[in-house]
Amino acid sequence: MTPRPLTRRGLLAGGGFLLLASATGCGFFDTSPDTGGKVAKAADLSAKEAPALAELVRNGKLPPLAERLPKNPLVVKPLKEAGAYGGTWNSAMVGEDDWDWLIYTLAYEPVVRLKPGTNGQKGPDDIIPNVAEFEVENDGREYVFRLRDGLKWSDGQPCTADDLLFAFEDVAVYKDLHTTGVYDLYLENGSTDELVKVEKVDERTVRYVYKEPKAGLLFQIAVATFERGGAAGFLLPKHYLKQFHKKYNPDADKLAKEQQFEDWTQLFMQKNDWAHNADIPTLHPWKIITAIGDGTAVVAERNPYYWKVDDQGRQLPYIDRFRSDLLGDVEVELLKIMNGEIHMQLRNFNTPENKPVVAQNAGKGKYRLFNVPSRLSNTMIIQFNQTIGDDDLRGLFQKKDFRIGLSYAINRKEIIDGVYAGQGEPWQAAPSKNNAVYDAEFAKQYTEYDVAKAGEYLDKAGLTEKDSTGRRLGPDGKPLVVTVMTSAEFPHHVQALEFVKRHWEAVGVSLRVDPVSDTLFTERTMGNNPQASTFTCSDFDVITGTGGSHYYVPSNSGSARYAIRWALWYGSKGKNGDEPPAVVREQLEAFTAMRTEPDVNKALEHARKVVRIAKDQFYAIGISSHPDEYGIVSNEVKNVPDSMSVCPVNPGPTQPEQYSF
Repeated sequence: MTPRPLTRRGLLAGGGFLLLASATGCGFFDTSPDTGGKVAKAADLSAKEAPALAELVRNGKLPPLAERLPKNPLVVKPLKEAGAYGGTWNSAMVGEDDWDWLIYTLAYEPVVRLKPGTNGQKGPDDIIPNVAEFEVENDGREYVFRLRDGLKWSDGQPCTADDLLFAFEDVAVYKDLHTTGVYDLYLENGSTDELVKVEKVDERTVRYVYKEPKAGLLFQIAVATFERGGAAGFLLPKHYLKQFHKKYNPDADKLAKEQQFEDWTQLFMQKNDWAHNADIPTLHPWKIITAIGDGTAVVAERNPYYWKVDDQGRQLPYIDRFRSDLLGDVEVELLKIMNGEIHMQLRNFNTPENKPVVAQNAGKGKYRLFNVPSRLSNTMIIQFNQTIGDDDLRGLFQKKDFRIGLSYAINRKEIIDGVYAGQGEPWQAAPSKNNAVYDAEFAKQYTEYDVAKAGEYLDKAGLTEKDSTGRRLGPDGKPLVVTVMTSAEFPHHVQALEFVKRHWEAVGVSLRVDPVSDTLFTERTMGNNPQASTFTCSDFDVITGTGGSHYYVPSNSGSARYAIRWALWYGSKGKNGDEPPAVVREQLEAFTAMRTEPDVNKALEHARKVVRIAKDQFYAIGISSHPDEYGIVSNEVKNVPDSMSVCPVNPGPTQPEQYSF
């Protein structure tokens, strides 16, 4: 072992990975971290605000703290201990499109939020006040949101009910900004165009009134990214954004053209994009000062008007600055982590195959690992397009025996060891063991590696004719070749499919792997073009909108790649797409009942029916259960939990504002 910094590429070259394992006395797949030491430093915890802000107050450049905080600031109890002010949180993004990381670190400030340690699937008890206090009335038909008294945006301007109304009336449901429809959170159940009624009660309060119970509304607010604009999309700074809105500024189109945009809607969307526009006021703990596109890193500094305090009345956040370097390669991120250059990270690098080397370098890199139970139930699923335009292929892909046969043909242990570092177990596109509707039989059906059974089921599917080389002939009389599209987002899928290709060829079916960009993947999917495609599989959500659980039921075209046109039929209330078979319609009815039922226990009964039908229909072929995810945090950083909850917006619910050095 040399004293030079480790690189994953260097470790893997020439058996270096094995050398590392040997030198530490660990097995090849060992993921037990070498934590190294930690040095505690004494800190002054008496100050009520950051020294830099106190200096601005003394110089008359900032109002006193009492005038910047609301009358009822949200009190956050630090996870382990109070923190000192100061420091820069160094992190990373892989490319400019990787800004979900910013949403979950800088910007998890929805109107209502997930309680730390929960995931929202137990109903209202998992949701707590955040920017606003709330009440649920009339059996889930009315929701009252009351903003904190004296709440201010990062520029010091008041945050009022008018900002909530502006976000709804002038943005969320404004036709010029949403030409293809609006988010179903704002619609009556079962409608594509009937809007919820929103009333201003007073200067701090609005009321959302639905005709029927809107189950899951609070959950959707607490976890939604609102088109990657952050959950603040429910609440926007009217005083800033109205200057770019044609309703308030008749010259908005002229202003747009002056700034090289086609019309005011393009200009408005850019100005309402806090990750790319450093000027927009926010309610986040850190305010971006160098936005995406303005440098080699995104930089944010503490918001002087941030509205939370710790249990000693000290204004948060503890950390002064946030910095996320824009990297071109996940390998560079991995190298920076192992060299100890990143303080806390939970994205991109943290694949199952990287975990052994990340764990064994923890002592040298002076970081520790924390556990994140995965929201994914599968590493890779293969979805055959059952609504594809080709009549012959559609008929074949809709045969369950065809899918069963190809599932039996896969040697999953080989893939788990060869691609996923020995982590996980054979698993179908079924809920995980931690899920409320876990079904052990569903998870394991057809996962046995059995070439004889594979051949038997492929014969049942009608693929009995073969050519002289043993290749099965498809409906057109030619050797059957299935093209499977993969997204660049999942390079490990290409690796896994190389194993699958060999397995399927052994039973007479050829496979062609078609890796494409994320954009092209979505474009082809929505065009109903792919024969088959891969993706990961999320766990089953009982409390959800139309977008959740679409791997199990064709409710939303976002992930129902096995039947896009069925999903379009459901989403359009029969106006578009193809009407699915009776059993699928029955499943969709159960899904609708589940997501509109305010009683969690009753919703669970509907959920079990949805899963039972998914099990019988066997929409997708799964490979393996997804191992728990993980992140790293520097030994210098406090108040990051050792384990996070199963949650779509981690690390946001762990309250990064109370992290400290």
